Amino acid sequence: RPDMPLDRAALIGCGVMTGVGAVIHTAKVEPGSTVAVIGCGGVGLSCINGAAIAGASRVIAVDMVPSKLDLARKFGATDVVNAKEVNAIEAVKELTGGGVHYSFEAIGLKVTAEQAFGMLRNGGTATVIGMIPPGHMVSLHGPDFLFEKKIQGSFMGSNRFRVDMPRFIEFYLQGKLHLDDMVSSRIRLEDINDAMAALNTGEVARNIIVFD
Repeated sequence: RPDMPLDRAALIGCGVMTGVGAVIHTAKVEPGSTVAVIGCGGVGLSCINGAAIAGASRVIAVDMVPSKLDLARKFGATDVVNAKEVNAIEAVKELTGGGVHYSFEAIGLKVTAEQAFGMLRNGGTATVIGMIPPGHMVSLHGPDFLFEKKIQGSFMGSNRFRVDMPRFIEFYLQGKLHLDDMVSSRIRLEDINDAMAALNTGEVARNIIVFD
């Protein structure tokens, strides 16, 4: 639609669709539930935003970069946990009195996938969104399955593009989807090497390449 800025629309197609979709489609987060999101990059921030839109009562952001935890609050995080300073699982369980109903892994590591499962309360569901490298095996505590804890994957947020794209654009125009805050900077194509190098610092949410 003509009133949607194209540089913001560009964010929806992958990261936002994946993060918000994982919340509303894959996990089907319910109003009043508790949520933890591990990793506050573009996908993780979208998970946080999606959980807020879904009506979660508590949304806990977990990361090791303070600036990203500050940014997470703009997207709807009610609490933040710096996993560099504390045990993330213990911190989440303490904040929620035993664990969350839903957790999301948005980094793509064996250890964080295991942490996502470890943060659950009985009957909770962990959703792995990050791309764990081939050959890496995730180890879980077997008896936890007796308490109906679940772990699942999500691909592109279980999206329905024809329905979700106009819906998410409407969310943005209504002020519910915080795409403006996700843009770390706008760059030109000749700056792409510097932008790629910046990804290694973990400080960037999303850079947008702008063509004149």
